[in-house]
Amino acid sequence: MNSADRHKESGLDQVLKTKMPALGIDLGGTKILAALVHDLKLASEPKRIPTPHGAAEILDALVGLIEDFQKDHLIAGVGIATAGIVNIETGQVIGSTGNLPGWEGTKIKKYIEGRIVLPVHVENDANTAAYGEAKAAGFENKTCSITVTLGTGIGGGIVLGGKLYRGAHWAAGEIGHIRIGLDNRRLCTCGLFDCWEAYASGRGFRMTAQEVLSGVSPEHSQLAAIKADELTNEAVVDAATAGDIMAQKIVNTWHEHICSGLAGLAHTLDPDCFFISGGMSKFVDYELIKELLVDRTLPRIGESVEVRPAALGLTAGLIGAGQLVLDELIASART
Repeated sequence: MNSADRHKESGLDQVLKTKMPALGIDLGGTKILAALVHDLKLASEPKRIPTPHGAAEILDALVGLIEDFQKDHLIAGVGIATAGIVNIETGQVIGSTGNLPGWEGTKIKKYIEGRIVLPVHVENDANTAAYGEAKAAGFENKTCSITVTLGTGIGGGIVLGGKLYRGAHWAAGEIGHIRIGLDNRRLCTCGLFDCWEAYASGRGFRMTAQEVLSGVSPEHSQLAAIKADELTNEAVVDAATAGDIMAQKIVNTWHEHICSGLAGLAHTLDPDCFFISGGMSKFVDYELIKELLVDRTLPRIGESVEVRPAALGLTAGLIGAGQLVLDELIASART
């Protein structure tokens, strides 16, 4: 056995036999969350810090977090989940995100690997969540799964045969910007009209509520007494549960909007399963979604696809990022 082979075997032995964890980091517009990850589980208490302003400050904060964990733990590598389009070969953000001004062009991998002696993998946050969910559900050998993140906007990740599908330009999974209408009714945050995100996201839900309640008097709906800028999604759902007819119309319309995007994805990729995650997922009626999907897709597609809540919750991006690093280290050590 030559020295290169011995080095690979040693690296594989460290990851597999000592159960050395990776550090997963989820970088958001307002907070950075980090924790050790092993076997698709958190292996430490998460650390949370506010997201600084400016690319240089964010990079320094990431290095600081990594160094804090290194004081007490041996770490196999670092996985960083970030908003935006990421070239995973270079670890550079090549597509902007409004939540992180000035982040486009940042060479995250190069900078951090220059400061710490650890392998670093940088990935789009929706992709890491999709990878984590697929692995957690045992879908490594399934044909296709799609994770749909319903939050303020809509994110997505596609896993084909156990591997992330990133597209020719690293931008696959931008499913929130599928166009679901032709009449230019709603302007999306991306600058285009009638994106799926403009209807089925949390922001879209509120816009639907405002449209439905326009001109409605309080005697017909308790929601009409609430000022438009103070109306919350929770208030609408609570009112619907209590029997408010207008609130029920809003909630049902929102489910129609969700199904519009799912149906298009189902016809395009014929997935085994949709995993629904994000802050708005708690309001989803899965039986209704499945019923609508069957009605709006070709029989073999709609009847066969599963729609289920995501299992990893708000830590999906962090766990997926950490697990990606571990899986890549094992794969590279075996080749």
